[in-house]
Amino acid sequence: MRFFLFFLTFLTSLFAQSIEAKYKVTYGFLGEVGYSKAKFVKNSNSYKIEVTAKATGLAKILSNGRKERYISEGVVKNGILIPKIYKKIRENSKKKDIKIYRFDHDKKKIYVHIERYRDKKLDTKKDEILNYYAKDDILSLYFNLKKYVNLKDEKGKKSFFAVGGNRKDGKVDVEIPKGENLKKIKKLLGEEDGLFLIVTIYQKIFASKKGKLYIVLNDKGIAKKALLKDVILFGDITGILEKLEIGD
Repeated sequence: MRFFLFFLTFLTSLFAQSIEAKYKVTYGFLGEVGYSKAKFVKNSNSYKIEVTAKATGLAKILSNGRKERYISEGVVKNGILIPKIYKKIRENSKKKDIKIYRFDHDKKKIYVHIERYRDKKLDTKKDEILNYYAKDDILSLYFNLKKYVNLKDEKGKKSFFAVGGNRKDGKVDVEIPKGENLKKIKKLLGEEDGLFLIVTIYQKIFASKKGKLYIVLNDKGIAKKALLKDVILFGDITGILEKLEIGD
């Protein structure tokens, strides 16, 4: 279900004070397997992003009611989101895993608090320092992208680093396809209009070796469709924007 997170975080319009979006996720011939909601709220000097995902139908049964929650909180400086805390909470009926990342940007360190529960009882609790430093988490990065690069005019592949990317160093690659590559992506997604991106997070999501996502953004800079290609057994996982609310 980590797939839900990586495409719906492309809510890149920072002109709004709040954005709420809901996505339907389908998996090959199984049809709908889950949904996800994302909420972004900011004021002049702080922000909060929260993403929740739940399995539905057969996927809910097979995953023991899997739920995931991701939260990024921090400050806003010169239009850039600077995370202070990033949280990952994954749970089902049998277990719950919590990771809380605290950023010390001055010392360039990230402190991690980990709790694991099994059958509702605390099984593991520990604190450690992440083996790399990144100025973003995966949520703040995607909101910050348009500040880092000109997505419409950029050519080739750009590398970024964020907590939630590659486990070794946080690496995330973003590519704006051109020419024949762009035509292929348009055909793959069944879309003609929008800004198309290829995002590689270097994590093995299901059977996708690198976690490569194909995404199309609408004219507001919000992901309207995304696809993870050729997942084991059942085909493609697709996320489709169902509901969008933008507040002042």
